[in-house]
Amino acid sequence: MRAGVPAARVWKALAEDGASGGAAQDDALQRVVSCMSSGATAAEALASGEAPEWRALSAVWWTAESSGAPLADVLDRFAASMRAIGQVAERRAVLLAGPRATIRLVVSLPPVAMALGALLGFNPLQALGGPTGWAIVALGVLLLALGVCWSVALLRRVERADWVAGWEFELVAVAIAGGGSRRMALRLAADCSDRARAEWVRLEALAPGGAVESAVAAADSHGAPLGPLLLGEAERCRDRAQAELEQAAERLGVSVLVPLGVCVLPAFVLLGVVPVLLSVLGGAGGSWGSG
Repeated sequence: MRAGVPAARVWKALAEDGASGGAAQDDALQRVVSCMSSGATAAEALASGEAPEWRALSAVWWTAESSGAPLADVLDRFAASMRAIGQVAERRAVLLAGPRATIRLVVSLPPVAMALGALLGFNPLQALGGPTGWAIVALGVLLLALGVCWSVALLRRVERADWVAGWEFELVAVAIAGGGSRRMALRLAADCSDRARAEWVRLEALAPGGAVESAVAAADSHGAPLGPLLLGEAERCRDRAQAELEQAAERLGVSVLVPLGVCVLPAFVLLGVVPVLLSVLGGAGGSWGSG
């Protein structure tokens, strides 16, 4: 694009080369090319993407084109933000390895306990043969399933908590770089984000009295250049968001103990300890179940 290649040719070349390296991204590229072939602009085609990063890119593209700002520089900053997300994801995968292993270990305890009881010569399954035994099994399985679902939900909530923060400031900086007034820049950034349905752009920050308007007022009061100040605020927001993602992954190591203690460990007692204990006490079979 710096060499003057039209956007349609750029996206077509990316789709043909398979530069994304993943099936989902390749499908998204093909969809963008297909939309542009049907007459849509690049920003409109990007807004049709299913993933939030495509719609954020659409908002960036729309703002740059509408304001006349240099698009290639904006795309460089967007690419740097996405690379930062990738680094956070790698770091988070390391932090989540411990909680994930803990879940697997604790979930495997009930069947391991029953198998160990059978190897020691007891018959834990026979101890659960009566109606009361079936109720114990049902309750234990229910607790185990609930604990697993709860733990996995906590993991997925942290795994999927990716976003690029600070683009409210970035979009206004882009609009101002195109030569627009500050009020028009705020309105343009909000309009483009709304048209692109960009979840990563918080419209309340662009509203009157929002964080972006406060930054603009601070720049006016101190006589500071607005563009660099807005870009600095965007970087600060991204750094804070990435730190929050890492902290959430670290806290998960503690919070995942709640479903394990409330659900999985009682399930282990019901499915693994109680049957073996009943066999040891001689209450196996129908005599215990009928009682």
